[in-house]
Amino acid sequence: MDMATSPEAMAAASGQPGSLLAPLTDAAGGSAMRRIGAFVSQPPVRRALPWFAGVSAAGATALLWATMAPAPQRVLYTDLSDGERAQVAAALDKASIGYRIDNSTGAITVDEDDLYKARMLAASDGALATPETGEQMIDKLPMGASRALEGERLQAARERELELTIMQIDGLEAVRVHLAEAAKSVFVRDNTPPTASVMVRLARGRQLSDSQVTAIVNLVAGSVPGLGIDAVKVIDQHGRLLSAGGGADADRLDLQARMEEKLRQQVSTLLTPMLGEGNFSSEIQVDLDMDQQTSARESYDKDGVVRSEADTQSQTAGGQQGASGVPGVLSNTPPPATTVKPGPPTGTPTPAATPAAQPLNTQSSSNKTYELGREVAVKTAAPGAIKRLSVAVALSKEAMTRARQSDIDQIKALVSAAVGADPSRGDQVAVEVRDFQPPRLDTLPFYEAPWFAMVVRNAVALIAVLLFLLLGVRPLIKTLRGGSSSDRGKAGKGAASQDRNETDGGGNGTAAQPALGPIDTAMLQSQIGAAQRLIEQKPDHAIAALREMLHAEPQHDGAA
Repeated sequence: MDMATSPEAMAAASGQPGSLLAPLTDAAGGSAMRRIGAFVSQPPVRRALPWFAGVSAAGATALLWATMAPAPQRVLYTDLSDGERAQVAAALDKASIGYRIDNSTGAITVDEDDLYKARMLAASDGALATPETGEQMIDKLPMGASRALEGERLQAARERELELTIMQIDGLEAVRVHLAEAAKSVFVRDNTPPTASVMVRLARGRQLSDSQVTAIVNLVAGSVPGLGIDAVKVIDQHGRLLSAGGGADADRLDLQARMEEKLRQQVSTLLTPMLGEGNFSSEIQVDLDMDQQTSARESYDKDGVVRSEADTQSQTAGGQQGASGVPGVLSNTPPPATTVKPGPPTGTPTPAATPAAQPLNTQSSSNKTYELGREVAVKTAAPGAIKRLSVAVALSKEAMTRARQSDIDQIKALVSAAVGADPSRGDQVAVEVRDFQPPRLDTLPFYEAPWFAMVVRNAVALIAVLLFLLLGVRPLIKTLRGGSSSDRGKAGKGAASQDRNETDGGGNGTAAQPALGPIDTAMLQSQIGAAQRLIEQKPDHAIAALREMLHAEPQHDGAA
């Protein structure tokens, strides 16, 4: 069949462009596939294909693991209250930044790449505003402020510093401190002592102990000059006065609880080495005497001691004869006057009168001072004395299987000595052997355990990798191997058909006979040269021959 008179040649001669471009496009696609097939069919490429597939599978696995594995986390904030944590979480959700909250510590973590972005977001959004300190408030004091404004600002700064200090106590969410200080007066009697009030907001489910309330009161009182402890009041968000205390009953219960705990610890320290942990239980009840008594006693020594003695005597004698007799009677009348008679005396001579004895006044006084022994004693009995003590100890029957009654009595004596029991005071110590039931612990289901989620995540990742290798990599390797063998067959057939369609050296356009056996390089070069000359001399015939070669049916042996 002459190529010049074939339908393809006629169509080419008629100048229809569509009839020429379509075969060329098909020829280009087929040529590209043949080139790829020829490249893959080369022995070095075939040997490198498994390695390439393995490296590709490893890279895909690493990419899949990096996609599914959690990103490295960095701590954003640690010590936050529940309200502040909720504000930060809302700000991060608004910005679509992933975060995690640790259930044990409450710390907020974000991806390592989003750490500084999250910090700047929280700071700009105001989710975590740092309270202004007292020093910053003083620094913002305007120049030229009045004395009253300056005093108010200093008081506000002092209150803010107290608030920041009290906030360090565990269990508090917010604190407000108010100080009331009167103006100083030049008269001492007009000075009013300062007072203070503290408002605390407790976290949900938290409660301040008495020691914490006492610490807050002492802290505020010690920070303000002249402020007494009784002038500080502490209340919570429910309006309960926390600084009032529980009075004598609270002190009694606190003292009783501490004493019972001390005695219980002593019993535990005694019995643990003997019986082991969990083989005994003890309960102690202490009855305390909380009455406060004050007694005063004053005593004297019965046998006194002479401290000083004074003896005084006085005697007085009369110088003239005074009147004698009873006053107011005639005995005090003087005798009549004597008359002189002339002549010699008669009778015996009268003796001269003897003068009367002079009277004496005597006075005597004695003074003795005795020292008596005196003793004054004042006795004050503080509350907290033990009135009665009751101790109950239960021993495990399993631990006391081989124990005798004497062993139990010895344990009872040891317990009595450990707690200081006094039978005369009415103390009781009871030791019994009983069966112990093991405590029941409510364990979480395995699917709620923390390790279960990690195992599931790793198992899902491993299954995904295996499915990728089985459903993706393995069929690809099979396809590449099958395609390389089929491409080798097609390449052989294409070379044979190309040899059949090559023109001879005369350039008359007739197809050359197919050459069998190994390819002759010199002949191939000569054929290529003949084809180039044909294209240069007769381009129309070359195009028609190319179309005929591309659309020619494979001829069997013996075909015309």
